[in-house]
Amino acid sequence: MGQITQITLTDGASTPVNRVFAPAKRDGDVYRWDNRASGIIAGYDQLTMSFRPPSKAAKATKLQIRLVAPTLEQTSASTATGIQPAPTVAYNNTGEITFVFHERSSLQDRKNVLAMMRDAIGEAMVTAAVENYDAPYF
Repeated sequence: MGQITQITLTDGASTPVNRVFAPAKRDGDVYRWDNRASGIIAGYDQLTMSFRPPSKAAKATKLQIRLVAPTLEQTSASTATGIQPAPTVAYNNTGEITFVFHERSSLQDRKNVLAMMRDAIGEAMVTAAVENYDAPYF
């Protein structure tokens, strides 16, 4: 098993920025990293990975990776007291990938699925669906 270290992901801005996610928490089989660049806990981007090995009931390993990127409400000191309210989350954008590998799958089977998923995410049709809400059509 790999040691938990920081993870650097590059965003999709016109001038890309590296976002550093530091190890934050482990809760059972769920591991979490936070990007603390915002300085506001509610605004931390969070990356989680859960790893569930096969059991007698489910003869498959399940690996789930999830990224949550919150957007904070815009606040101003327009209250009667002039005190600016604490930031709150307006909404979250989330991406999630789940891999399920049967206990009989080979290393090459798993490598193939990973490589094809990388390619699928990079496909123009997927990019158009994510960026412009363009649904695939025939």
